[in-house]
Amino acid sequence: MVPRSQKIRLGIFLAITIFILVASIIIVTGNKLLKNEKTYYIRYQDISLMGLELGAQVKYQGIRIGRVENITIDKSDISSLIVEVSIQHDVPIKENTEAVLQLIGITGLKLIELRGGTNVAKELPPKSFIKPGHSLVESLSGQAEAIAQKLELVLNNLLELTGPSSQTSLFALLDNAAKALKTFNTLLDTNQTNIYHTLANFKNFSTKLDTFMLVSNKTMLRLNQLLNSPELRGTLVNVNHISKELEQANIANLISELTLTVEQAKKTFTHFDLTLLKSRQDLLSSIETLKESMENFNEFSRLISENPSLLIYKSKQEEIQVK
Repeated sequence: MVPRSQKIRLGIFLAITIFILVASIIIVTGNKLLKNEKTYYIRYQDISLMGLELGAQVKYQGIRIGRVENITIDKSDISSLIVEVSIQHDVPIKENTEAVLQLIGITGLKLIELRGGTNVAKELPPKSFIKPGHSLVESLSGQAEAIAQKLELVLNNLLELTGPSSQTSLFALLDNAAKALKTFNTLLDTNQTNIYHTLANFKNFSTKLDTFMLVSNKTMLRLNQLLNSPELRGTLVNVNHISKELEQANIANLISELTLTVEQAKKTFTHFDLTLLKSRQDLLSSIETLKESMENFNEFSRLISENPSLLIYKSKQEEIQVK
């Protein structure tokens, strides 16, 4: 027969064991049992949720308001992943609130951050779907994929460029480049004096150009002063006064006198033309006579130049004829 003291000790041990078990259960699931929470769903399509684990935090503007309870694949659309989150009951979730994936430091783990939401928007009822938002993680992922593709293309081109079939062309290109650099250095050494002279001339030209600009500025300043001077204003006033006097003059009489003068000049030119026509025949006859005289003189000059004795012989013949 078991003593009464042993029964008491056994009962105390069982009670303590049960108490520890219940306390452990309360500690592990206490938050879920003691807190009043509401459930929402988030549908992510064609997005990798790597790093998002069960129990991951759900935050709103940096404040923890819930956690991830479950992640499942949508049976009707296998490209979609449905994330079940539990949110504190007193946190308002609006219809225009968006769920964005965020990285936790450099660990690779992710959390869900709720953004947006306005006071005028309606509150989203529990068991509803929160709109997914575009995050920096997605942008970085897309850019990383694009960079990886471009890097792979560059590596392929580099491998093709450095391959056996292209090594000869590459070496030839490098040799040509080395020769071109050597020729360029030789050209610089040969024309170093000319280059220095050119630079000196350019510097001199720049100095002259600065001087010219300075003189131009002074000239423009002087011209501006001249335009604003009282003398020019007086001249303009005088011109304006003369213009007014011309307007007030008898323009009709001036025009009549000018017309009479033109008619007289026209008559004079007409008389001159008639005189030229009358004298044309006499002038032509005189020119013809002068032309014959010149021809005779030329013939006489030719004969004398050929036989100068003709002058003496001619003189004797004339003396005989006179006697």
